[in-house]
Amino acid sequence: MHVFSYGSLTDPGSLSRTLPEVDLAACVPAVCRDYARSFSVAFPNDGSETDKAYFDLRGGRPDVVLFCDIRPTPRQRVNGICLPLDEIALEALRRRELRYDLVDVTELTSAYPAAHAGLSGPVVTFIGKSRFTRPDDVARGMVSADYLETVEGGAAYWDQRYPGFADDYRATTVSPDPTRVVPLTRVYRVPSAEEV
Repeated sequence: MHVFSYGSLTDPGSLSRTLPEVDLAACVPAVCRDYARSFSVAFPNDGSETDKAYFDLRGGRPDVVLFCDIRPTPRQRVNGICLPLDEIALEALRRRELRYDLVDVTELTSAYPAAHAGLSGPVVTFIGKSRFTRPDDVARGMVSADYLETVEGGAAYWDQRYPGFADDYRATTVSPDPTRVVPLTRVYRVPSAEEV
């Protein structure tokens, strides 16, 4: 199967840290129709989520930290990378994407023509769970500057191999307000299987 990745996992460094077994050469640039990308998964940074926390340069803790998401949006599209994964790797990714649901987008996803590669088997992606995408929470959120740099760096990397990919990223993304992008440090803890 493939997982359609549209955020930080498009960056080779982030991908290798999360899924070191994935071969970049086997990843397929693709487009998913009827979805739009924004920074609209609102992570509650108040301690109620125990797997990680974010702190600013003064040690303060923003109430909400935002991450990439795609939402069903008719007649729109979003670009990304399809990662070939087996069930074991997919389960590892599920444990990482705690604020997201896994959905099937097989019929909506197609490879870039320049990729000269098809997509066999199902294609799934992660979209934000409803309790983490409430508009009031999203409106209060901040975006980590490092996270945004990783997402944009992924688009720049794939643009070197598939010219136009970065332009597609910009055209298919509602970017965060620059005043809401701040330096944040992540304190991270991997949840146990019992917590997932």
